[in-house]
Amino acid sequence: MESGLTPFTFVWKKMLKQPKLFENGFHITSFPLPEKAKDFIEDENWPLLDEYFQTLASQGGELFNFLQAFHDFSAIEFIISIRDANNEWEEDGIWHDDGSRVFAFSLSLTTEEVEGGKLGVRRKGEKDFTEIRTPPYGEVILFLTGKDGFEHKIHQVTKGRRIIIAGWCS
Repeated sequence: MESGLTPFTFVWKKMLKQPKLFENGFHITSFPLPEKAKDFIEDENWPLLDEYFQTLASQGGELFNFLQAFHDFSAIEFIISIRDANNEWEEDGIWHDDGSRVFAFSLSLTTEEVEGGKLGVRRKGEKDFTEIRTPPYGEVILFLTGKDGFEHKIHQVTKGRRIIIAGWCS
């Protein structure tokens, strides 16, 4: 083990390819999305959008390769997360750490103005956290999970509709 590193830090640095980007548990960047994705969103064609992202997230797909530049993993799972201020059940999420998953991301497909819907990220056991605004279309928040001592939650959307590809790498 390198001098001065705890076992936790050593494993973290080994799996993360750019650890300095994740000192606060997250990193924000852009993922180039083609217009095709916007067409599926405008048409609310969720099955075709899901099928399209299955291809992007499979081994060798553009999203898979993009995320590999940041962290080692072997598979991606994802959901299309739609949070809408007009949904009477819309509320804050709960703090969670994504269990055994090694890395997580929120890829924004949001095309309209949104209020609320911020992603909170914090070290486990701490009360203070960072709030990250709902990103614009094509921006992606990459964040660490419980394996690296972090947890997160999504806050209530109070205006508009937040559409995200929420994913986990294992």
